[in-house]
Amino acid sequence: MNETRYENYYDLLRKRRNEIMLTLAHVQKEQRAVDENKDWIDRAAYASRVHLLDNLADWYVNERGSIDDALIRIAEGKFGICLACHEPIDACRLESTPQAIFCAACQATREELSTA
Repeated sequence: MNETRYENYYDLLRKRRNEIMLTLAHVQKEQRAVDENKDWIDRAAYASRVHLLDNLADWYVNERGSIDDALIRIAEGKFGICLACHEPIDACRLESTPQAIFCAACQATREELSTA
């Protein structure tokens, strides 16, 4: 992959990371508001809200981690190479999911094995 392509993916990843950081800050603000509100009449609603916000926070933290890893791979010149078969990841896959670490075939194999 040439440096121009790296720049495009780098920009996509940085933009998404910034969006995640803003969203994560909002989710964390909501978590604090829920924790500070001691007047929950419906304990089930409280538990549901806490569970939802915790899952959202975890999801965004994990996505940020995968983006950070992709940015490191760009810096190391290892971006766009499947971690399983070491073949280039298809450009279409990287366009839709620039933090992808596996080519489509290896990802499909992993998913098949995880459902077996």
